[in-house]
Amino acid sequence: MEGEGSFEQFSPEVRIKDPRNSEAASLLPPIKLFHGTSDYSIPSDASINLVEALKGVGAEAEVILYEGKSHTDLFLQDPLRGGKDDLFDHVVSVIHAGDEEALAKDASAPPRKRLVPEILLRLARHISPF
Repeated sequence: MEGEGSFEQFSPEVRIKDPRNSEAASLLPPIKLFHGTSDYSIPSDASINLVEALKGVGAEAEVILYEGKSHTDLFLQDPLRGGKDDLFDHVVSVIHAGDEEALAKDASAPPRKRLVPEILLRLARHISPF
């Protein structure tokens, strides 16, 4: 994002704390952030701090942390791995909240099929710049 010099311009945390934007918080829908604790490109503290800033101006916000997950584990390696996918399950539970029939179908869905051999996923995690 053009380096540290433009942090003030692009940082959502800084922008939400700006008094000129204080009325915008009431217009925001509930916000959920999903973040891996082993993300080296954007530390999970960034999501924690953003949620605290949002709450500080009256927005409804929550951060869900995934222990040991990297920047790409959640949306790339885990879905390709198949089986249980925590991020997918969290997102679907938000979408289907209050719909008991949909939640029951989700709970009884078969495991997801593996799409890539594990060795390739481990290699991808080690060579990914994120």
